[in-house]
Amino acid sequence: MNNELTGEPALYASLVASAVQLAAAFWLPWSDAQVAVVNAVVMAAAGVWVAFATKSVDRGGSIKAAILGFVQAGMSLAVTFGWQVSPEQTAGVMTFVGLLVAVFIRQTSTPKSSLDLAA
Repeated sequence: MNNELTGEPALYASLVASAVQLAAAFWLPWSDAQVAVVNAVVMAAAGVWVAFATKSVDRGGSIKAAILGFVQAGMSLAVTFGWQVSPEQTAGVMTFVGLLVAVFIRQTSTPKSSLDLAA
């Protein structure tokens, strides 16, 4: 697998975002806010893709943040489309997802050695 950061995630995410905007303009009865949140989820998914594709560069350090960002964007999408959730419930979901990701990602990410930090 090629671990270089390429333009493919941005290209695909932009293609999907454009398709969403086109569909909303002609067929979907979505507000500008709904289109924006759907596009935010698409971009967050692209961020997860990049984090996994480049994990050898940062030793997996960005994967957890990318997944948490994707879940947060997904929750915003759900709320925008009518999900009724309290701030306490949102905090509970984000805490659970953060811990769940930490349990699985800790096996794939490695800390920097003291020699790496000195450089």
